[in-house]
Amino acid sequence: MKCSICGIRIDSVDEAVDEGWTPYFYDGETEHEVACPACTQALLQEGKDGEWELKEEYQGRLKYLDEGGDESWQDHSDVVMAVLENEPGKLN
Repeated sequence: MKCSICGIRIDSVDEAVDEGWTPYFYDGETEHEVACPACTQALLQEGKDGEWELKEEYQGRLKYLDEGGDESWQDHSDVVMAVLENEPGKLN
């Protein structure tokens, strides 16, 4: 399984649950698959309805791997920095 935002991988669903991965989230009305803890902390927030959603400042700006994208990282430097601040060793 891999994070829909940054592409980091985890071996199993059990590990993902234990490490706090988000099973799904929304960018506007579009549902996306899993997000790692660093992306969740940096880019997502709990919406009014209790569902995880992309923070307003990032809505419509990300490329998602669950949409068939080949990119393993985002183009926007502010997105990259927000995630790396939550997990500095992520790109290594």
